[in-house]
Amino acid sequence: MTELSDTPLLSQRAVYADMFGFKSTLSNFNHNEINSSRSRLFGLILSVRGAGHLRNLSSLLQRRAQKFLDNELSPAPVDSSAPIRVGLAETCKLFNSRLMAVIFFGEKLASDPEFAAALFQHPLQTVTCMSLFQITPSFLSPLIHAVVTKLGQAMKLIQSKMIPIIRNGVQDWDEHSSKEDTILYSMMTETEDKRAYWTPEALCQAIMGLWFAASHQPWVNLYIFIYQLCRHPEWQDILREELRSIGNRMDIDSISSLPLLDSFMRECARFHCLDKLAIRRKAMQDYTFAYDNTTAPAGATVCVSNWNVTRDASTYPNPDSFDGARFVNGKSNDRTKMFADVSEKHLIWGYGSLACPGRLHATYVMKLMIASFITRWDIKLEREDMRSHWMYESFSMPYQSTAVILQPRSNPIAV
Repeated sequence: MTELSDTPLLSQRAVYADMFGFKSTLSNFNHNEINSSRSRLFGLILSVRGAGHLRNLSSLLQRRAQKFLDNELSPAPVDSSAPIRVGLAETCKLFNSRLMAVIFFGEKLASDPEFAAALFQHPLQTVTCMSLFQITPSFLSPLIHAVVTKLGQAMKLIQSKMIPIIRNGVQDWDEHSSKEDTILYSMMTETEDKRAYWTPEALCQAIMGLWFAASHQPWVNLYIFIYQLCRHPEWQDILREELRSIGNRMDIDSISSLPLLDSFMRECARFHCLDKLAIRRKAMQDYTFAYDNTTAPAGATVCVSNWNVTRDASTYPNPDSFDGARFVNGKSNDRTKMFADVSEKHLIWGYGSLACPGRLHATYVMKLMIASFITRWDIKLEREDMRSHWMYESFSMPYQSTAVILQPRSNPIAV
């Protein structure tokens, strides 16, 4: 797995550029470039410094979550004790987008209605384009992209806001005091002396690529977490009790110290296996693996069966049964226990040096949503026959029609 993950001749960037049509959706993305400077930059900003930045942003993110729950979730009911019906997929998308926008761009820019709408729409349009690109001739891709994205409106708006900020520099960026902890600020300062390569346009494109990753995977996982809380309502009480044990604090350090929450999230990800394949790589030239001399021809995609990993009974006894406490009760033989961990038995983040550098950010946003919801509401599916997902190739895709009922609790805890 390490060789597959880390050799530069098997490209992670290229395989996802092909899959999602980044040449169109990310404005002439150079997907065949073999260059490790991008992954080193992302690793420095997100993995090495990410925890400190998140710690500083924690209070702001909790306030943004509160604002979302109070003002954006649904029209306020006349009776504060009345249940609320919300579409599960749409709610997860919006919550994740609103909080990730603060992490990336700061409170002021993230609160710009046009910018926030474009940030929300662009990843959804990219996924739609991906689906259509798979079933149509490649020469139609520019036309499909133009129709789906309305001539790239969302992408152009994001660029129109971001590129002038990059060009003018961080000193002239009119953002609140939290800007030093945003991803945009870090990307600007770390590339300031390399503008010949990291032009404003190139940096904007790189950030949009990160934004797509941060926008898509977390909400899909959030959907499954909330769905499973409805299927196993006893876990709502279990997790509420664990939150009470830390005084219902939701800062990153406190919420990262909840083994039952991590176990529940790990088991949801394992049980549902939202992508049956992992560690996808595209061979940039003919490549022969050292361990068994297997050769992948140039242009081929190589990957690992994530489904087989998650259903390996030697690692996960009784693998076809859901056990939310699996990672605290000894029924997992994986050495790692936390949701944000990386291991050969937990491939949701990838593996090796190219494992997702933003996994701490994504995990915190997901935990904050789960904690915010279960401390405010009892959650149930609108109908018991509502299904979780459908399959598209190797991907599990949430049903847009699945809805949940949020019943206010008698003693809700504010975020």
